[in-house]
Amino acid sequence: MTMKKNFLLAIISLVVLLAVLESAARLGEYIFAPDDTIEIKKGWQTEFFGSALDWHESDPDLLWRYKPNLDNRLIKTNSSRTLGDEISKKKNSLTYRILLLGDSSPVGLGLHRRSQAFGEQLRARLEQDYIGLKNVELVNAAVSGYTSEQIARYFELEGLSYNPDLVILYCGNNDASISGIYADRELLESQSLKSLRRFLGHFALYRIMKNLLVPASNTDNSDITALRVRVSPERYGENLKKIADACKSHECRLIILKPPVPYLWPAGLQFKLSTHLAGKTGELIFPEALTHLLSRKIKYCLDERRFKDIYGEGDIFTREVYHSAYNDSLSPAQAVEYYSKLLENNSADPVILNNLGVSFWQNNQNIKADLFLKAAREQYLAEHALKESDAFTAAGTPFLYNIGINLLTAGSTDIAGIYLDSALQADYFSLRIKNSYLQQIDYLTDYDGVTIINLPEIFKKNGGEKLFIDHCHPSEKGHRLIADALYNIIKKQ
Repeated sequence: MTMKKNFLLAIISLVVLLAVLESAARLGEYIFAPDDTIEIKKGWQTEFFGSALDWHESDPDLLWRYKPNLDNRLIKTNSSRTLGDEISKKKNSLTYRILLLGDSSPVGLGLHRRSQAFGEQLRARLEQDYIGLKNVELVNAAVSGYTSEQIARYFELEGLSYNPDLVILYCGNNDASISGIYADRELLESQSLKSLRRFLGHFALYRIMKNLLVPASNTDNSDITALRVRVSPERYGENLKKIADACKSHECRLIILKPPVPYLWPAGLQFKLSTHLAGKTGELIFPEALTHLLSRKIKYCLDERRFKDIYGEGDIFTREVYHSAYNDSLSPAQAVEYYSKLLENNSADPVILNNLGVSFWQNNQNIKADLFLKAAREQYLAEHALKESDAFTAAGTPFLYNIGINLLTAGSTDIAGIYLDSALQADYFSLRIKNSYLQQIDYLTDYDGVTIINLPEIFKKNGGEKLFIDHCHPSEKGHRLIADALYNIIKKQ
């Protein structure tokens, strides 16, 4: 009895002590008014896909997902949020099930009809082959904007429960892009124990202890050097291997598609169109540093006739991206005179040097254009030689791109290709996979149960740039080539 009384007294004393400490903490907060703990900046892509588009919604495990039961001209989802009609997770012995994982390309973004997407084409062809033998099902779990980090998480949480016979993976374009100051892995980890932290956040004692024990981050949205790619090449490789190991454990084959990308797409321009977007609170979702870099008045060597010849009319978004490039509205001759005068007082300004070079290009003076465009590139490198940052590297890609286009126009195709490839490899301001990520796919070449399809090589042999509708999405013909490659591999297996 005495022991119970002592235990009860101890509990009461502890509650009283905590109440006193909580009161003291609230009084301390009131008197000293410390700054609120800085909330993690999710990055503009998380904000954009989580709230700006009607197709998506925020998700605690995956950052965002498609909304269930969508049925519009572009997107149709079921109750499980995958694309297409309802598919039961229970599978019978007469079903051959394909799970398609990826980003907006497997979704079929930019196509006129869902049936044109390579997954749908593949399913239709296989179903025709299997008439009377098996029912072919396609679970298209691709989501626009997804990186390998989100795909690996989805595969672990839900994808495997479909018990697929084959998994097809297409991703990497979003991984190699800058969204903010945190990588996707950190954002996903910050979601854990969110409910508990929200509950504890009501207590002043918890808030004060957290401020004391957890140092505040010294990075913010205005710090250019803090901007990071969503998924590093090394982490991308780890995610691919995680998916491959899970497939092996569940005895299903894995086909990894190397994503192809166009070389002639304007480098460093893709995100500029979105810098004005606001989130749910009405605040701009772009990091200040990224907006600053994208707002530079840099001219591009863009030829609308060539653009239409390569990419066609494109959709409204593609056309808007193209027209978001800075335009001084001067005739080529007037522009040469204007920037030449500006250069007299700013001889080391890379933007002025570049714009003068582009003006000479517009005036069909390729040799002079080459001189000033290369000077712009060299001056930019000199200014940022000591600033190691993905953002600074990406900010220099317009200079590389313009040199490449000018050389291409002059007929120096091979040298132009080197500059255009260099621009692509450093362009973290667009959604185009880089060689360092493609190399991670190559590491799985001899991995048991894994087949790799080299789409960049297939695209190069069958039309190259003309197989895209924009910066990364294949055209209808491009999707048909992907479906053909998959069909041939599956038939052999």
